[in-house]
Amino acid sequence: MKIVLFSVLAFLFVITGIASAFGYADANGNGTSIPGYNPVTLALGGARAIGFGDALSVLTNPADIYRIPGTSFTISIGPAVLFESFEDTTGLHDYNWIALANLSAAMKFQVGSKLALGAGVARISDFSFQGSYYDRDPITGEIIENYTLDAQGGLYESAAGFSWHPESWINVGLSGGLRFGSASYDSTFEDRVNPENDTTVSIAWDESDFCWHAGIIIPLSMASIGISWASATDHYDARIAAGALLYTGDSKQGAFGVEAEIVDPGETNNLEGRLIGQFSPSNSLIFRGALSFSDRNEEIESQGIGISLGTGIALGRITLNGAFAWSSVTRESYAFSSWDPIDIKVSQSLLSFGLNWNL
Repeated sequence: MKIVLFSVLAFLFVITGIASAFGYADANGNGTSIPGYNPVTLALGGARAIGFGDALSVLTNPADIYRIPGTSFTISIGPAVLFESFEDTTGLHDYNWIALANLSAAMKFQVGSKLALGAGVARISDFSFQGSYYDRDPITGEIIENYTLDAQGGLYESAAGFSWHPESWINVGLSGGLRFGSASYDSTFEDRVNPENDTTVSIAWDESDFCWHAGIIIPLSMASIGISWASATDHYDARIAAGALLYTGDSKQGAFGVEAEIVDPGETNNLEGRLIGQFSPSNSLIFRGALSFSDRNEEIESQGIGISLGTGIALGRITLNGAFAWSSVTRESYAFSSWDPIDIKVSQSLLSFGLNWNL
């Protein structure tokens, strides 16, 4: 019995050190990072270093707060639908579950010609997973063991900061706050040969830690360059991002850009890349889109791709925003009690709706 209990605990926690994608591995690792905290950033593929000015930049690149004129308020919400498939000794299995993805609010204040303040809160990662793994007897072909995992939870972040414009060629920003949340794991092990070994384990954790962000924006005549940093906490990896935008007009509402992000720098060095674009055919309509790519070094083999689309409709001082994002990861990794790596495919679809109000 003790051996079985140890095995169940092991598949919950030992794997955390060797796996971090989304789906099963993310639930046991540092969660699935929400790729954009509102419709604007979601449509831009979760860009962190570059953007078009948004109050929620206080949680990504606080230097970008300065770009927003006057005082503004933004709020958004949206769900995520996740799909995972992998093959065990009983065949191919598909799992689907729904989770809360985007939930955020932020406000920006212009307190002087060179200084802007911002504060915001957002859901930044998700730890949900629901699935099972079966093991067959290699001789009889009968199912002899069954593992299940039901994980729920997520991380939020609240922060306040400033953007300072000391010279015409640079904006600098700094923000800090609280990263908080919790996750729970309910796992079962069913031994169909020896039922007395059946085991149920429930484990949970809570996090409440200080975090901070720093960034710079270098505005040029028809381009801008951005660099941002986010600190790590117990269940969230540090990340550094850098990118550039090339504007297509003097209004700077249309642009194409590229961004690279390193997650967990100095350790796993997972790489994410984004190609983003924004097009404004009129003063009241904006289209946004992005292609994203990922390469996770801690996996035996792991590549990901994503696409994001969004729009904004201006109605006076209020702009209504919406976005859809889809991403997929194919990897060879470990799951549940499997001692050998198995092929796992995970995809997620996210929707986000919100508004921006210029006060």
